[in-house]
Amino acid sequence: MNPNLLSSRLNLSALLLGFLILLSMPARAQAPDEWWAPDWLIKSAYSPSFAVRDTVNKYGRYADKTKTITLADLIKFHGHFCGGLVESAGALRLAFDSLFPSGVIDRTDLRIASNNSACGGDVAAYLTGARTRFGSQLIDPKLTESEFVVQQVSTGKTVRVRVRPEAYPTDVRTQMRKLESGNFEPKDIDLFQDLQWEYAKKIVTRPLAETFVMLDSAGYVWPEAPCKALGTRKDNSFKAAPVK
Repeated sequence: MNPNLLSSRLNLSALLLGFLILLSMPARAQAPDEWWAPDWLIKSAYSPSFAVRDTVNKYGRYADKTKTITLADLIKFHGHFCGGLVESAGALRLAFDSLFPSGVIDRTDLRIASNNSACGGDVAAYLTGARTRFGSQLIDPKLTESEFVVQQVSTGKTVRVRVRPEAYPTDVRTQMRKLESGNFEPKDIDLFQDLQWEYAKKIVTRPLAETFVMLDSAGYVWPEAPCKALGTRKDNSFKAAPVK
């Protein structure tokens, strides 16, 4: 047989075998949809996102690049999408705009106070890097829901922000109280979700300053750290260490 013809047939056989192997392999799994975060929430004009700066590793220097945190990330951390989460994120976006004009949030240099809201507390911890066990995330019962006092530790600059009273829909609070009373029907749970989502949609479809307001932080007295005896955070202590 002609050597060239034999070589061509062998090459064709190899290609066919490779094609059959590829067909037998399972398809690569696609990344799951972010079903927990509706498109309108993430893609709305005023949906807050956050560029944050951290260290590269424990006892490491500042990272050269930033990370971006979205509402979808916050929902994964907190566990569900709710009005309180979106409200807290919007309020803190306004606070960070004041503390970090460059737009990059230094999560190694913040402490924060809020009330004991499950939603607001989780958002505060994730976005600031503050932690209750290290005395940098503080609980102040005198603060209202979605009211935060945030301080850049290195400069002492402090801001205070909360939702505008007139911007908070009373029907959300009324329905929440009904559920908490224990005297409700199944349809009331669905109504509460609808009301929260309607409120969240209102927040992310208009400038945040229409929903939130900066307050005077002068004279604010920080509460005692509940876990003061557990020590301070040290894993970011070398963030500004020289390279050589």
